[in-house]
Amino acid sequence: MKNLELVLLLFLLPAFTFAQDMDLGETEEMDTSSSSGEWSAGVFLGYSNYFGDLVEPTFTFDQANAAFGIFIKNQISYRFGLKANLYYSNIEGSDLNYDRNEGRGSSFESSLVELAVRGEYDFRRKKNYDYQEGDTEFMEAGTYKKKIVPYIFLGLGAAFVNPDVVYGAYSNGDDVADYSNVHLTVPVGLGVRIDLSRKMYLGLEWGERITFTDYMDGVSLSGNQDDNDVYATGGITLGMRFVDKDSDNDGVADDQDKCPSIPGPVRLGGCPDSDGDGLADRDDNCPNDPGDISHNGCPDSDGDGIADHVDDCPETAGLRRFSGCPDTDNDGIVDKEDSCPTTPGIPAMNGCPDSDRDGITDDKDGCPQTPGTAEHNGCPDSDDDGIADNEDTCPNTPGVRRFNGCPDTDNDGIADNEDKCPSLAGPASSDGCPEIAAEDKAVLDLAMQNVNFETGSARLLSASKRVLDQIAEIVVRYPGYNLYIDGYTDSQGNDFANQQLSENRVNSAADYLAGKGVSRSLMITKGHGENNPIADNSTASGRRKNRRVTFRLEPKQ
Repeated sequence: MKNLELVLLLFLLPAFTFAQDMDLGETEEMDTSSSSGEWSAGVFLGYSNYFGDLVEPTFTFDQANAAFGIFIKNQISYRFGLKANLYYSNIEGSDLNYDRNEGRGSSFESSLVELAVRGEYDFRRKKNYDYQEGDTEFMEAGTYKKKIVPYIFLGLGAAFVNPDVVYGAYSNGDDVADYSNVHLTVPVGLGVRIDLSRKMYLGLEWGERITFTDYMDGVSLSGNQDDNDVYATGGITLGMRFVDKDSDNDGVADDQDKCPSIPGPVRLGGCPDSDGDGLADRDDNCPNDPGDISHNGCPDSDGDGIADHVDDCPETAGLRRFSGCPDTDNDGIVDKEDSCPTTPGIPAMNGCPDSDRDGITDDKDGCPQTPGTAEHNGCPDSDDDGIADNEDTCPNTPGVRRFNGCPDTDNDGIADNEDKCPSLAGPASSDGCPEIAAEDKAVLDLAMQNVNFETGSARLLSASKRVLDQIAEIVVRYPGYNLYIDGYTDSQGNDFANQQLSENRVNSAADYLAGKGVSRSLMITKGHGENNPIADNSTASGRRKNRRVTFRLEPKQ
C-alpha cells in the first residue's frame, strides 16, 4: 500500500507543477531552449540496498552494496525525457544480523542486474541559452547559464537475480519452491541534476524499485508472504550531451548559427539583439534602440507609423506628409508653424482663422463672424456714426455716443429707442411725450359720466355730443397720442346682447369723433359687455355707474 501511494504521488506531481507553470507563465519564462530529441549518455556510481524478509526493520541501509551502471537518455521536450539504464550490483541479507530473526537463521546474497526505461520530469523554469530583453550581461559574456534542476522519475524494467540462499532452522518449503530469477520492476524516485557545462551534467538521485515478487531473496513461505521484496538504489550520475559544435556557446550549433562567432538567442538563430526588440542586430537599422520590426528595428516613440530617425516630431504623433509632425486642426499648416494649432486657419494668418475675411484674426476680432475695420477692432459700423455695431444700441440708425449710438430726433434728451413719442418733445416723466394738461385730463375723466345713450340703444343723447366735441379738440392738441375708447354695460339682460351693445356704443362715439376731424387711425375701440363692473349691479345706482364709456390718451407705441 505504501509503495502504491508513492507511485500515485509521483504521478501527480508533474500535473501540479504544470498547473503552477500556467499560473506563473506571465511572470517567468520557461526554458524553450533545450533541443527536442537531444541525446546524452553517462555512468552511474552509487549503492543498492535490499528490503525484504531477511532484514529487520524492513526499511534499513545496514546492508548496502556498491552499484554502478550506464545510461542513455533522449530529451523529448524541455521538461520530459526518456532514459534507458543498465545497472549492476549485489544485494544480500542475513537473519543472523538481527536478534528478532536469529532463530530462523537464513541468509542470501545475489548479483543484481537491472535493465529499465523510465520517464524523467524536470522541474525547470528559466532558460539555459535564451535571454530576456535587457540581459546585457549574457549578451556580453556569451556563457552557458548553469542551473540546478530537480526531477522525478517513473519507469518500467526487469531485475535479473540469482539468489544463493542458506536456509537455517526451517524453510517451510522455500528450498524447493519454483520461482523465476527475472522480475518486473517499477523504478520510482527523485533526483537533482546540476549543469557543469553545455555538454556535461552531474546528478544525484535516489529511487526505489517496486517489484511484484517475494522471491528476490529466495525466502517467502518462511517469511512474510504478504509483503513483496523491494530494493533501492542511490548515487551520482555523470552525463555527456551529444551536441554539435557551438563556438560562441549560445546554444545554437555552428551549422545552424547565423552568427557563429557572436552569442545570441536561439529564437534569432544565434544572432545578438543588443536592444532586445526581437530583431537581430544584423537586420536592425537601429541596433542600440529598441524598435518595431515594421520599422526595421527602429523606434517609433509617438506611434504615428514614422520611425524616430526620420520623424521631425518624434515625441508627437503626426502625419507622413508633414514628416511626422501633427496638424491638430487639419488646416494644412503643421502645428510647429501654426500660430493657432488647435483652430483651423489660413496660411495668410499663419494658421489662425479669419472667419469674416476682414484681415483681422478671430482671436483679436471683436466681431469674428462679421467683417469690420481695424478702427473698430474688427467690428462693423453699419450706420457710420463712429460707434461699432457691437456697442451701438441702434446699429442701423446714426446716433450719438451719449445715447449708445441711438438718435434723439425731438431733442428732448430721451433717446428715440426709449422715447414713446420720438418725434414730439416731452419730459422723461411722461416717457418723452408731451404732457396732458390737467384740465384736459379732467374732461376725459368726466366723459365717463357725461357721455350717455338712449336706453338699450347706441344712439347718443344730445348732451353727450357737447362732451365729445371737447374730446375731439383735445385729441387734436396731442398728435403723438392714441385715443382709447372702452364701453361697458350693466349685468341686466343677455350676455351676448350686452357685449354687442357695448361695442355699438363705443363705435357710435368713435363715429361722432371722426365726424369732428379725429382720424380713425388714432382711435382704438373695444366693447367689454358687462365685464369689469365698478359698482354693484344689484342696485339701480350701481347699474347706472356700470353703464359707461371711458376715454383715455396713450402715447403711440
